[in-house]
Amino acid sequence: MCLRRGLEPNALVLSTWCFIWLILLGCAPRDNPVIRGDNRVITGTTMGTYFKVETVCDQVPIEAEIVAELDRLTLIFSTYRDDSEITQLNDDVTGEWLSIGPDMLSVAMHARRMFVASHGAFDPTVSPYLELWGFGNEEVAAVPDPRAMDAVRPKVGYSLIEIRDVPPSLRKYQVDVRLDFSASAKGYSVDRVAELIETQACTNYLVDIGGDVRFAGVNSNGEAWRIGIENPMEPSEVLGYLASHDGAVATSGTYMNTRTFDDAIYNHLIDPRSGRPIRSQLLAVSVFADDAISADAWATALIVAGSEESRALARRFNLSALFMARDFEGGVETEVMGEFESFVRSY
Repeated sequence: MCLRRGLEPNALVLSTWCFIWLILLGCAPRDNPVIRGDNRVITGTTMGTYFKVETVCDQVPIEAEIVAELDRLTLIFSTYRDDSEITQLNDDVTGEWLSIGPDMLSVAMHARRMFVASHGAFDPTVSPYLELWGFGNEEVAAVPDPRAMDAVRPKVGYSLIEIRDVPPSLRKYQVDVRLDFSASAKGYSVDRVAELIETQACTNYLVDIGGDVRFAGVNSNGEAWRIGIENPMEPSEVLGYLASHDGAVATSGTYMNTRTFDDAIYNHLIDPRSGRPIRSQLLAVSVFADDAISADAWATALIVAGSEESRALARRFNLSALFMARDFEGGVETEVMGEFESFVRSY
């Protein structure tokens, strides 16, 4: 089990709790696979969580290069570093166009597409609500006062951000809007590490940062990568697995990070449109996509959107998703779409 945290240790943020286990067990291999090269596993910490890179290649990636790339991305997206690019954007109160780098541009533009596609369920400006509900840096003792909610509402909404690509820049219509790309920055970082590995002619690899996973080719046994999904009702158990040769998987869920006010339990996933923790039958949603940033962002958007809207979004955008909900007997019922139709439950 892994806890998705912010881009610095001990910094809890909006994104998701991750439930992905990497199970490198038997699966149907490719026809007569030819495995060349050494199996190498690199592990460490980054962005307040763990990372794991496994490769089966002749040309093994240099660990220092991977760590340097992760450090570079942390310096862009960490909201807990005073010298990061995103902190400088958040601290600016001029309302003028601010120059941004290519990585920030890519993530900001992707977030804009997600904001529109999800009807606002995905919103990197939601952090003021998280703070009010006690999911930020300070604890709170009660449900937020309606006046406090009204006070921060003008600061939330990705439509308050304008982005242009030539020259790469961004400006805030509301100067005290604060950005937090934690719901997609880890996925983006997974993609960047995967691309770094591919530049070294390595086609068999798995990259995992805090549960956001991207993989290609086969593992050291010549088999498809087997991605295990944790049981949201029993975190020590694997609900099932998805076997695939290429793609990315991320999961977002509601039940692990909660606050209790007046005997009522509230989860950490805030709907930016209402400012309140979501109420849904869904326990978790996993998304399979071509890249990790999309899997990461859509997992967040779907769980926030709720049971009915999330399924409508998945159908509209032809998403591959696994919906996990509590059944009447206290277990987990699943609904699958797309690539997850090959999902195999463990029991």
